[in-house]
Amino acid sequence: MFWRKDGEELHEGVDPGEILLNNDGTFQMSVDLNVSSVTPEDWQRYDCVFQLSAVNEYMVTRLDKAAIKTNWENPTDIGAAMVVLVIVSIAVVVIVAAVAVVTKEER
Repeated sequence: MFWRKDGEELHEGVDPGEILLNNDGTFQMSVDLNVSSVTPEDWQRYDCVFQLSAVNEYMVTRLDKAAIKTNWENPTDIGAAMVVLVIVSIAVVVIVAAVAVVTKEER
């Protein structure tokens, strides 16, 4: 699996992930492409290419913002998740500190 731009394989701005085995004998893999510097007009110049060793045909998927699947509904959800994470972390620290104080007073 690799990314290419205008038919040329990319090596910069690409982060190959691990190959992960699934419970059913299949696997999954990812190769992330950093698109932060790619203008929306240039997205159609990028393809993700996948080929199994036993198959001679490539499976090519054009970079399409509408087809991107993510765990976040929109980018602002990431910021909201970070706020929640920070609040939960602070709450845990406060609870642990309170339990430590109560435990110390009981001794």
